[in-house]
Amino acid sequence: MTSLTQLALNENNLSGRLPSSFGRMTDLEVLRLDSNQLTGSLPVEWGQMTSLTQLQLNENKLSGRLPSSLCLMTDLEALWLHSNQLTGS
Repeated sequence: MTSLTQLALNENNLSGRLPSSFGRMTDLEVLRLDSNQLTGSLPVEWGQMTSLTQLQLNENKLSGRLPSSLCLMTDLEALWLHSNQLTGS
């Protein structure tokens, strides 16, 4: 699925951790995982998704700090993280 450009799995009551393997989807432009029951932290490997323009992870149960590798997402235009349990400043 490395050539996939959009993946919308929002509002599906998904649970568990975010898979680090998503980082291999380097052509992905839009990722919607909002309004689920996802837990854990954002994988460092996600910084490899450098084509991402929209990332919606709001309304989950994510925790921890954002990895600095997210700064590699230079095409990112919209980032939704509200309604989680993320920490840091």
